[in-house]
Amino acid sequence: MPRLQSGVWKHFTPAIKDGRETFMCNYCSKTYTKNATKMQMHLDKCKEYSVVSQQSPGPDGSSSASIPVPSFSFLPSANPGGQFLIDSVDQRSQAYADECLARAVYATSSPLTLTDNIYWKRFFSVLRPAYCPPTREALSSHLLDCEYDRVQSQVHEAIGKADCVTIICSGWSNFKETGTIVYIVATPTPLFYKCTKKTKEQTHASKFIAAELKKVINEVGPLKVFAIVTDDAPEMMAAWAEVEETFPHISAIGCTAYGTQQLFDEIVAQPSIKALCRRAEQVVRYVTEQKLLTETFRCWQTTKTRNHTANGTALVLPTGSDWTGVVNMFNSLLEGQNCLQDMAVSSTLDVEASIRAALQDAAFWKGLSSSRNLLYLIGNYIDYMKRDDAILSGVVDMFSQLRYHIGASLSGSVLHSTEQKAVMASLDRCQEFCIKPIHAAAYMLDPKHVGQQTLSGEQINSAFYVISNLSHHLNLDEGKVLGSFARYSAKQGLWKGAGIWSSCQHVSASTWWKGLCSSEPLSPVASAILQIPPTTGMCEHLQSRFCNTKVQGSLSADRVQKLVAMQTNLKLLEPSDCEYVPLESEEDRKVSFQSETQ
Repeated sequence: MPRLQSGVWKHFTPAIKDGRETFMCNYCSKTYTKNATKMQMHLDKCKEYSVVSQQSPGPDGSSSASIPVPSFSFLPSANPGGQFLIDSVDQRSQAYADECLARAVYATSSPLTLTDNIYWKRFFSVLRPAYCPPTREALSSHLLDCEYDRVQSQVHEAIGKADCVTIICSGWSNFKETGTIVYIVATPTPLFYKCTKKTKEQTHASKFIAAELKKVINEVGPLKVFAIVTDDAPEMMAAWAEVEETFPHISAIGCTAYGTQQLFDEIVAQPSIKALCRRAEQVVRYVTEQKLLTETFRCWQTTKTRNHTANGTALVLPTGSDWTGVVNMFNSLLEGQNCLQDMAVSSTLDVEASIRAALQDAAFWKGLSSSRNLLYLIGNYIDYMKRDDAILSGVVDMFSQLRYHIGASLSGSVLHSTEQKAVMASLDRCQEFCIKPIHAAAYMLDPKHVGQQTLSGEQINSAFYVISNLSHHLNLDEGKVLGSFARYSAKQGLWKGAGIWSSCQHVSASTWWKGLCSSEPLSPVASAILQIPPTTGMCEHLQSRFCNTKVQGSLSADRVQKLVAMQTNLKLLEPSDCEYVPLESEEDRKVSFQSETQ
């Protein structure tokens, strides 16, 4: 009777049954207690799968496992009359398979316990019977370390090849929830660089943030860093001056999405809007908490022909922390307005007097409509700036439109005159936070906006200062750069024809300057400025990933950071199918070629 080899244990799945440890055959599902002799006897006689595990030296001196595999109809047999083919995995193939599997697990944010699952085990056994997938411990230790080092080298290589990078930092405003500050380097592709945690010794937050930002800038290379983008936390904003003092060519700017969200919150906080929200919540709660009213509302929504647009609409309360909560509540009330008003005057329904009064109040519905439209307008701009294709030059244009639409919306809103002034003051503060001289420069250098008179004289002068400052930083002749800018603005020289201007509608502004206008002295400055992102959006995605990854188990902070780095950067640095390196070495290929040609 052959002894049970250690490699054979993988063909049984351990489990606890009635308080006892049992082992189930992966092929016929028969269960045994931990008895090596009985388990070996079962393997020798198992009709579904017969396993003989033995170690034999491979051609290169490494060991390999050989396992007979049943010859199903979809598998070729070893010979016409044979029942089994022999599968084997040498150490080199095992290591390569482990590497590829680990990479797939990290890139898809799959649980590290995936390879412990019986269904995945059976899948791997069918795919490659001799292959033993790595354990959760392996996936969270040495395999993770190796993959992290490999990907980080690719990140540094990508940063080294970039001619302009931006440091994006966020996390202090919600530090208590996440405990993590994220740093991203945009090349312009946003690559996760690192994260830091606050310690008890860090008493001055702005000093700590400034020191960390300067450290990242020095590691990346100060010459190619043109901007830092942070959230709106006061500690972040206080660190701007120190960074700009150390690196005069770097512009510190605030996240446009954060700034616009702050504007939204300040409008919702106005007394008239707050009172409207409370009244709306009272109506929604009253209707949804009474079964008869809820059923009546649902039934009338689906049967009354005059209310087709609200067919099936349910009343909702604000949920979540983003802008959509209040807007969705207002919208659900407005879409169900006809039914709610009919319910208020119905003789068969007992509706509380205060709720009936609200539903019959024309001012209430007018306030809902105007406030919904105003908040929806601002919320759309928040989402627009969070998009991956949001650009720095678009911020100026966005605020120009935002100011116009808010001004037009305030006249018919529930806000009193003093509140309207407060809203416009909030808009001014938001614009001051979101628009810096480099935004004006990006707007002037974006070919899609050339010739548009949106900027003030002060903004134009500040844009010229940025262009001149970066010209000196890049060791360019300032006179030639400004002369090039003059020709660009006047559409002369290279920019005389109509074709070059129509081409800007089909490529990004930075590509347009790098490709078609590379011969112009202004090109390096323009292409660098137009690669700067306007928000910290990628950081917010990573913050949520940190929270989700911590749920996977008792992983250290270092392991969590590496997992998040893999999940993020593997997707951004994903190779093409032809970039995978084959297992055999160059020497192996020569030997194989010689044997085939002899």
